Amino acid sequence: MTETNSGASRDAIEFHYDMPADFFALWLGKSMTYTAARFTRSDMTLDEAQADKINYHLDAAGVEKGHRMLDIGCGWGTLLKSAVELRGAGSAHGLTLSPLQQKYISSLGLPNVSAALESYEHHHPEEPYDSIVSVGAFEHFVKPGMTREERLDVYSELFRRCAEWLTRDGRLSLQTMTWGDAGQVERDMNRIHEIFPESDLPEIAEVVEAAHPHLELMSMENRPEDYGTTLAEWAKGLRANREQAIDIVGEERFKFYLDSCVGGSLLYRRRRFYLCRFVFRRRGR
Repeated sequence: MTETNSGASRDAIEFHYDMPADFFALWLGKSMTYTAARFTRSDMTLDEAQADKINYHLDAAGVEKGHRMLDIGCGWGTLLKSAVELRGAGSAHGLTLSPLQQKYISSLGLPNVSAALESYEHHHPEEPYDSIVSVGAFEHFVKPGMTREERLDVYSELFRRCAEWLTRDGRLSLQTMTWGDAGQVERDMNRIHEIFPESDLPEIAEVVEAAHPHLELMSMENRPEDYGTTLAEWAKGLRANREQAIDIVGEERFKFYLDSCVGGSLLYRRRRFYLCRFVFRRRGR
């Protein structure tokens, strides 16, 4: 039976993410992390800032030795690997809609790490999780054109599931792009839907409102400059490896990713988009 999702379809996810891992390795840095880093010092390298982001989410989600962790939208498995190798997690399971990402993670053969080609809407864990992380996936959970009520219904169902899956003291660490200072006309003209088909950004207020019945908000930070700097670093990496990148994906796709990084960096620096990190814990503790 074909799975249907409230947000981006498998085809839409594959359009943006299903490029060979060798291509992304040219410009994402050592962590192979295709989400905003966390630049807490002005002299940080991209790799240092990505390591800071990874540690932030592991700390926020309370990942400890022996814990079970779920990563919703796990990318190429960096957080899964880090949870096991850096924090001693007993198991780290990832969900992705990208066949190439799932295949890549499986090929690593990491102990206690697994990944499934599955939407969170079709996930049914056998045991509760101590920690849940989701970094850069929330943007794909609703489609353009949905009403605010429809969007809130989708987001609320996600948070309901997370609360149900978490242990009594469990935590969720969530990182997502959100709409920023852009007005409606500017939003309508924005190319975000061309870059990420069948996807749309949330408002900060929508995230908080949808989570409130199910999860307690512990903290939030809004750091669009993190994505502005990350995208600028990725653009440098793409330019530095232009010939190799074109050999792998072709000139048209190379230009697509480079333009997305350059344009996106400017929009984040102008705060048209925000980059938010939310930390929640289960209610009824």
